[in-house]
Amino acid sequence: MIVTVDPPAFALVDFDAGRIAALAADVAALVGVPDDLAVGIDVDEKNPFGKAWALVDGRSVTLSVEGGAFEDPQRLRQFSEAGTRLVLGRLLFRVADRFDPAFGDPPADVDLTKAEHAAWDAYSLGRYARRAGADGGRERRRYAFRIRHGFNDAADRAFDQLWDGSDLTWVDLRRICSL
Repeated sequence: MIVTVDPPAFALVDFDAGRIAALAADVAALVGVPDDLAVGIDVDEKNPFGKAWALVDGRSVTLSVEGGAFEDPQRLRQFSEAGTRLVLGRLLFRVADRFDPAFGDPPADVDLTKAEHAAWDAYSLGRYARRAGADGGRERRRYAFRIRHGFNDAADRAFDQLWDGSDLTWVDLRRICSL
């Protein structure tokens, strides 16, 4: 897999493009992203927020990331390897899902509802945390899921199904969201 990072050198944050590319290749292999993809990571270092999304166009993938997504929340403008791995794991599991015919045909990231984003995030990060042996921020993600699905027992059961799930399809995610 070919991974490129833009910008190739950072001026406002203490990030290293080569390190980001290496982490992306490592996470992609762990997640099971097809080897023949070209992955471009566009980092907006001027933006301190943490939004991140993926765009798939044929065999080319663009991960757009606001600089805050890769930042250490305790040390502004400093790189967080663990946080970056979580962001990449979440995005790259979505990419892998999109290339898995059994998963189905979800809408583009920009066309997902906020509730669908929260559900797919829970499913993606739960799988990544198990596979990587990492802390995926389960309770933080549960809170984000509750904001979109309600603060009740049914929402918690739906979240647990997603977080602990494997081999779910897009139809399954939408069904679980509607519970």
